[in-house]
Amino acid sequence: RVVVCNAMQPPPGQHGQPSGPYGTPRAPNGFAPGGAPPGGAHERGGAPMMPTHGPPMLVGGPPVGPPGGVAVAGPPRLGAPGGVQGQYRAHPGGHGSGHLPPMHAPNAVAPLNAQMANMGVGGPPGQIHGAAPQYNRGPAGTGASPGPPNAGGPPMGGAPQAGFPQMGTGPPQMGAGPPQMGGGPQMGGFTQMGGPPRMGGPPSQPRPGPAGIVPPPMAGTPRMGAPTGGGPPAGGGPPVLGGGFPTQPGPAMGQTGGPPQAYLAPQQPNSGYPPAPNPLNRYPTPPGHNQGFAGGAPHGGPPPPMGAPMAGAPNGFAGGAPIGGYQAGGPQMGSPGVAPYPGAPTPTHQPGGPYNPLPAQSLSSLPSTSNSPRIDPAQIPRPVHDPHAVVVKHDTRNDRGGANHPPAASTTFCARDLGSANPRYMRCTMSTIPNSGDLCTQSGMPLTLMVQPLALPHPDEAPILVVEHAQGVGPVRCGRCKAYMNAYNRWVDHGRFCCVFCNHTTECPQEYMCNLGPDGRRGDASTRPELHLGSVEYAAPNEYMVRPPMAPALFFVIDVNPVAVQTGATTSACEAIARTLAAIPEQHRTLVGICAFDAAAHFFKFPSNVAGKENETATKTSQTVKHLVVPDVEEPYSPLPTGLAVPLQENMESIKDVLAKIPEMFASGRHGLPCGVAAIKACVEALKPIGGRVVSFIATMPSGGYGAVKGRTAMGGAYSSSQSNTSIEKEPLKHAVPFDKVYCALATEAAEYQVGIDVFVMPNGHCDVASLGHLCRVTGGSLYRYGPVWSTTLDFAQLHNDLRWNVTRPQGMEAVMRVRASTGLNVSEYGGFFCKRTPTDVDLPTVDCDKAISVDLRYEDKLTDGSEAYLQCALLYTTVSGQRRIRVHTLAVPVSSVLGNVFRACDLETQTCSMIRKACGKLLTGNCSLQGAKDASLRTTVDTLYAYRKFCASNNSTGQLILPEGLKVLPLYCLAMHKSDGLRLDASADDRAFWLLKGVSSTSVTAVPSIYPRNFPVHDLPGVATEDGGGGGVTFPPLPTTTWLSAEKLEPHGVYVLEDGSDVFVWVGKETPRDMLQNVFGVTHVDQISAATSVLPRLDNQDSRKINLFVDAIRRQRSRYMKTRVVKRGDPFENAFYKKLIEDRSPSGMSYVEFLCHVHRLIQNKFQ
Repeated sequence: RVVVCNAMQPPPGQHGQPSGPYGTPRAPNGFAPGGAPPGGAHERGGAPMMPTHGPPMLVGGPPVGPPGGVAVAGPPRLGAPGGVQGQYRAHPGGHGSGHLPPMHAPNAVAPLNAQMANMGVGGPPGQIHGAAPQYNRGPAGTGASPGPPNAGGPPMGGAPQAGFPQMGTGPPQMGAGPPQMGGGPQMGGFTQMGGPPRMGGPPSQPRPGPAGIVPPPMAGTPRMGAPTGGGPPAGGGPPVLGGGFPTQPGPAMGQTGGPPQAYLAPQQPNSGYPPAPNPLNRYPTPPGHNQGFAGGAPHGGPPPPMGAPMAGAPNGFAGGAPIGGYQAGGPQMGSPGVAPYPGAPTPTHQPGGPYNPLPAQSLSSLPSTSNSPRIDPAQIPRPVHDPHAVVVKHDTRNDRGGANHPPAASTTFCARDLGSANPRYMRCTMSTIPNSGDLCTQSGMPLTLMVQPLALPHPDEAPILVVEHAQGVGPVRCGRCKAYMNAYNRWVDHGRFCCVFCNHTTECPQEYMCNLGPDGRRGDASTRPELHLGSVEYAAPNEYMVRPPMAPALFFVIDVNPVAVQTGATTSACEAIARTLAAIPEQHRTLVGICAFDAAAHFFKFPSNVAGKENETATKTSQTVKHLVVPDVEEPYSPLPTGLAVPLQENMESIKDVLAKIPEMFASGRHGLPCGVAAIKACVEALKPIGGRVVSFIATMPSGGYGAVKGRTAMGGAYSSSQSNTSIEKEPLKHAVPFDKVYCALATEAAEYQVGIDVFVMPNGHCDVASLGHLCRVTGGSLYRYGPVWSTTLDFAQLHNDLRWNVTRPQGMEAVMRVRASTGLNVSEYGGFFCKRTPTDVDLPTVDCDKAISVDLRYEDKLTDGSEAYLQCALLYTTVSGQRRIRVHTLAVPVSSVLGNVFRACDLETQTCSMIRKACGKLLTGNCSLQGAKDASLRTTVDTLYAYRKFCASNNSTGQLILPEGLKVLPLYCLAMHKSDGLRLDASADDRAFWLLKGVSSTSVTAVPSIYPRNFPVHDLPGVATEDGGGGGVTFPPLPTTTWLSAEKLEPHGVYVLEDGSDVFVWVGKETPRDMLQNVFGVTHVDQISAATSVLPRLDNQDSRKINLFVDAIRRQRSRYMKTRVVKRGDPFENAFYKKLIEDRSPSGMSYVEFLCHVHRLIQNKFQ
């Protein structure tokens, strides 16, 4: 029996588009006037603008041609005039503000079928073992069909050119943005999915189930989404492993047939209990089976449909009696035996605030969806769809002075700071924490704080105020623990206060003294931001500086090896830099340097008196710019001690001219081993006196000189054909760590001199992302990777947008961060992208708005029940404008001795983020195996649900699976993480390392969609779209309802949009109506759709306008540019799409139903 406990009512989860203060609507499409949504043609006469909320997204559509037609956009052309404009709202704190509406909604009750019985069996997991662009149609009315590009693509094998020949009516101008190109290159090496691999035959006899139940032999297994005959399934489901479908007949999905078999561990006769406990909480593995599913299922055949009955029990589960009913279990707030914590928020139905418990409900009369007894997949818990229709208003404190439970990170909310920090900046896995370490351990939940100090606020939120004290008077701090002044310190008299963190009494400066009122509050509490707000920023005095604030410095490193030149990576990098220069803020202070590398490092010295003169010619510039070569790549050095980075504003034209000539200059470059790391090392040496950032574009594996990588292959080099998948899974990931210790030494050295390293990987094969990513991880930089193989046609738009956002987003330099906790708590460990040289502080050469740092907390003493614990994050950093600032966030969390209150206040997204970050951190050490990381996450999930079952719902039968309301989809997210690229067996070394490095810096907003994407049906969008996307027509949000991540939910006549925060997949069914294909894609048959379409065509009809408006809306919700890939049957990216359907059984693991059974069995084992 599965019961979802309704101990707390979740917020409605209404999201909405950005609006004015509490409801004033903003622009219809979220873009500035004169702009255009990404992926479409620009308005005539206007340059593309960035969204007014959130990060900038390039408009990747083609430039507007003559009236009545659209120009065909080609690859980037160097030297085109113009620039891309962008904007974000600035606030007094020195940073822009934007809005990143997250993805998933809070969870609600998802009941189970009344026929669901004792969940005692879970089958063993199996092991698992990319496209040309769509070009825009010709002028309206010509009937021109999409075709190949005109002549003039990137050089492939020949000498590169400074620019590409014109295509159509003209090349894309820099002010108009690059063409929208999103489909990644073809991905090879994926075995078609559909059933477990043939890794040994099934057992000769069925294994007995509990109480002597013997599974019947299988006469034929049903195929996922397949008809009874041969051939591909009508719904376009995933192909079968091995290249074809089995010849034996079998029932189609939903029809009666032989039930799928599940491995049942041997038990004592007539015991009625689940199998023996599994001490490691591992997936069960049948004897003699390395992968696949036991019980007679033919290996190589397709898996049974999701939710098919298990063998050995009439209701689909082995052991236990059928459930007679379904009801909400567990204690509720205010119920006998569960006392609310003192100062608990007032129950209300306001979204984002405290919640009332839902009433108990019985679903015993729920009808079965099938005549055959089985678990109904529609009744198991899933995330509730959030339409993002309304902006949720959230107050961090309630009227009684207590803390409010924050809204889910996936909601669109506008927070008001009433003394506790906005949850965008600080969010804990539990908004009410246990009062002791024993109780926290008993709960099974981690106590982790996610800190994102420079997060983008909602446009309607008040900006963080800057406090400037008198000359010589810095921020008021505690004399013992050095905590900053906050709203919770208790004032003893007009000049002394008691620190809330260490209880030490400190006397404040004379200038800060003020009389107290009858209530003990200072008379100026409402006028001093630090005394009534949870987030504040101080202007740092001179004693907080060891040198004057550094100026922004960018040193671009470009790969000019012959392979990079031939693939177009060199030309694309130069063009992306040239188009981005005009968008760099503070150009009069920013320093820029250029370095190229092949088998040696090449620097370019710009004289300070060359640029800035209007009559300066390109010939004169080429004569005055010096080309300096560093041939010693074993011990690289800077050719000049200073002067290689020059002011951008004075040298803009000279820099652009050199960027235009680099592809020609190295067209016939010398062959040799690429020395990418040596070039980065030389640039670090050049930036040591001033600090800054090294922005490197790597297209080839650094196999020569300093930091040379040798002997590492695409699959990590640790796998051999003689090894079984089971042994591979248990092997420590030695290739997830840097190849050589010089990477660690280089990263630490760069961090000491306040130099950050960003890496843009544009590969032509294996590039050893694990080693390159370590440079970004230690220096606080960013890592980007574009497909398994770089394609200028497909990836340039994403490269341009990523680089632009990288240099324009709110960020800081030479930062130091520390987190303090009140008495009884202390910081145990930090996690993320930083350099840690002292036990208490983390050094951040660069810090930006997109990364979070996790802080694990530990108990040092017992806390007082009913009180509050306090956490404070202090970030000392330098703004891009050259101001030294101290940003302070203070968070208050209630303390309770009742475990039920703790479970009511759990934060699902933050706990999922913590689980992902811990798994990624372990694997990146090189001492953990894939199986070990899976076991750890599974153990955490089971321990948490077991604690709730034992201590909060002990009056129910052990045959029930009782899930807390706030964590009812935690098993689903655990399964999704196990099937992610970072933990899959078939992932390449670079794919896995990139996912792990992204995961270790993920936020509560980005963590869930990275493992559990959203899948929207878009073939029947409501409303009417106007030509300009506004004027009373359909708008998004609200977003359409999502579907399960299962091939069963893909209608053969439908069109679906799936997004995971990084990519957008458009899945087209084989039976899609001809009118839909004509209106949306401009074709009459699904086979005419290009396999690598990167941009949805913008056609003049309702269907095309609505789908494009919808895709634009979900793009505006993410902080990264998302490429669009159109997928149909037979496409190279087909498997990449089906891997996202994590609820189906696949060689990478169980189905969701089976995994839920397995989790329940492990919980039952802990009761024995």
